[in-house]
Amino acid sequence: MSPIAVSIIHPGFQQLKKASRPLHLLAAVLIVANAFLYVQHPDANRFYFWGQLIVAADILILFVAGKDMVSDSPKFNLFFRITEVIVFSTFCILLLLRSEWVAGTIQAIVAATFAYLFYYERKSAYAENISIQHLGINIPGFPNDHFIAWIDLKTVETCASEINIVTRSGKRFQFQFGNELSSEEEKMVREYCDYYL
Repeated sequence: MSPIAVSIIHPGFQQLKKASRPLHLLAAVLIVANAFLYVQHPDANRFYFWGQLIVAADILILFVAGKDMVSDSPKFNLFFRITEVIVFSTFCILLLLRSEWVAGTIQAIVAATFAYLFYYERKSAYAENISIQHLGINIPGFPNDHFIAWIDLKTVETCASEINIVTRSGKRFQFQFGNELSSEEEKMVREYCDYYL
């Protein structure tokens, strides 16, 4: 049998999507603060200062005008997140070159945090599917996916709107489908699971 991928609404991924917008606001505020701290140095580059303000303004526009854009267009969101990573990495490099170790380390931590967010937001944009395979069921998750072999599964129940998976150890996974399954799709998933259970 060929594997089946079923779109789901994963609670962890949904929380990350909701947190994405405030995190863009935080990034914009930090970029503006960094730009103003940077420009106070006597040898500061004004072009770099204005460039940072323009990037922060773009992110603020995304925050104000793009309320639904962040969740509806994950690639757009990812573009701004990688921009934030680049900006904070640049601040880190500049500060470390000036031998400002504490401030540079803080910027490195912020850059790493936003890179980590980028990784998970990228994953959530593409991996909100349960994969039902001949070896078992793969469930997306943080930080790693969960693979459950058929031998470890007790029941898999589906209806048009959700799937319930129970392991032999009593662990339960319940997800709503991203799109309601047609009766044919529901029957196909049920038959696939019944065949291996």
